[in-house]
Amino acid sequence: MKKIFLLILLGSSLTMYAQDPEDGLRLSWFPPSGTARSNALGGAMGSLGGDLSSNHINPAGLGFYKSGELLLTPKFLVQQNNFSYLGNSSSSNASKASFGSVGIVFADGQRKNNWTNTAFAITFNQIADYDNHTRFSGRNNFSSYSEKYLEELVHDCADTNAALNNYIFGSSLAFRTYLVDTTANASGAVTGYQSLAPLSTGLNQVYDATTSGSYNELAFGWGGTPIWGGNGGDKLYLGASIVMPMINYNRATTYSETDATSNPANHFGGFVFNENFSSRGWGLGAKFGLIYKLESYLRVGLALHTPQLITFRDKLNSNMTTNTEGYAGVQSASSAELNDGYDGLREYTLATPGKATLSTSYFFATPNKPTQPLGFISADLEFVNYAGTHYYANTYDQATTDYYNALNATIKSIYKNNVNFKVGTEIKLDGNWMLRGGTAFYGSPYKDESIKASHWTVSGGIGYRTNRHFIDLTVVNTATKDAIFPYRLNDKPNVYANYTGNRLMFNIGYGIRF
Repeated sequence: MKKIFLLILLGSSLTMYAQDPEDGLRLSWFPPSGTARSNALGGAMGSLGGDLSSNHINPAGLGFYKSGELLLTPKFLVQQNNFSYLGNSSSSNASKASFGSVGIVFADGQRKNNWTNTAFAITFNQIADYDNHTRFSGRNNFSSYSEKYLEELVHDCADTNAALNNYIFGSSLAFRTYLVDTTANASGAVTGYQSLAPLSTGLNQVYDATTSGSYNELAFGWGGTPIWGGNGGDKLYLGASIVMPMINYNRATTYSETDATSNPANHFGGFVFNENFSSRGWGLGAKFGLIYKLESYLRVGLALHTPQLITFRDKLNSNMTTNTEGYAGVQSASSAELNDGYDGLREYTLATPGKATLSTSYFFATPNKPTQPLGFISADLEFVNYAGTHYYANTYDQATTDYYNALNATIKSIYKNNVNFKVGTEIKLDGNWMLRGGTAFYGSPYKDESIKASHWTVSGGIGYRTNRHFIDLTVVNTATKDAIFPYRLNDKPNVYANYTGNRLMFNIGYGIRF
């Protein structure tokens, strides 16, 4: 266990929609996917150009196009997960084929209006895939999931009527099934609340979550080469793109605790809590970039990504069954019973962190043919403010505003700024073949240095090009370390599962020039 605290407590009017800081992190901390060529190069495309991934990385790269292009990039994923929770190890896996990216660019290579060439691109890219299965378990005699409900009721000074009816997706279910019960004084008056979970003798905890969905971007980009300073163009490349993020995320979670001693006289056999959550979002953002050729063999690039403003609509339902043994038997309750059969709904707006990328590329050639590069090496440094994730209320009552202000303060206290590094290389082989390789490292977004979190990708691929057609084959392995919190408490240090995973992605890209 580590001393990581959730710094907020939420009022009763909003607990049915309570969010964790990780809900924002899933929209910013991941190794993005792009075209098969970009993936093979570790995503180090910031100063290269001439690839449709430029529309999502540095749109100035669109200015390198002098003819049109249509590209399709499907992918296949294989995920292996390993967890360590309270000294117990477990694993899970998942696999799927999915739509990667598709795009088209229209280019005009003719000198016109002080531009040597311009290009316009429309691309749709799945930059993150959420399909996964998380399952871990362990014995805990320090804390219980039930304590999050206990904290909530105590903090709100909730009376028994509020405990029964006002927390319909969590605490009210725990209270109705006697997982959380009242305490009384000698005269029988209610004095507070207690959890029936027997911490002193231990609890067998199991967390199981299946997630699905994806984070997609539709981008409209423009890039070109201006004629300036009498240089005839082809030195400075400028570009901009408007992006529309589209998010589809689903999570089915089952959490259970059982008595580690199987004592029939302690009024606790165990409980099971099921939660179904779905989130749909769409929004708007912008990306700007430039690439400059210092020499024919050396380029530098700069790209700025504004925060994306994404409006979400979430749905939530939950149910709980608790075995209190001889105390009250087996009791069940559901949010549908307390909400007239409907799912809970919430709407809000989220701003993702802004990004800035500095990049450079070096092209090498044989001495006797210096204008015909044999290949290149490219590197990107990406600066991301993970703590810049910010929630905004779509309704303007004071309680909602206070809730999101507190959530934003918690995000700033947990996450930090970081730098991601990418490098890739391509070598031309005999004929029309190319060999590629790359790697990228995404550092921890957490301020707590005891949490070892990172993404490290290693990639490789080959490409074949003719005057009209091209095909790219790519394999990417992503090794991930992270921390997964089954629940968060305010009054105790939080326990979490150490996670290590490997995701293998196979990419095929096919393109036509016109």
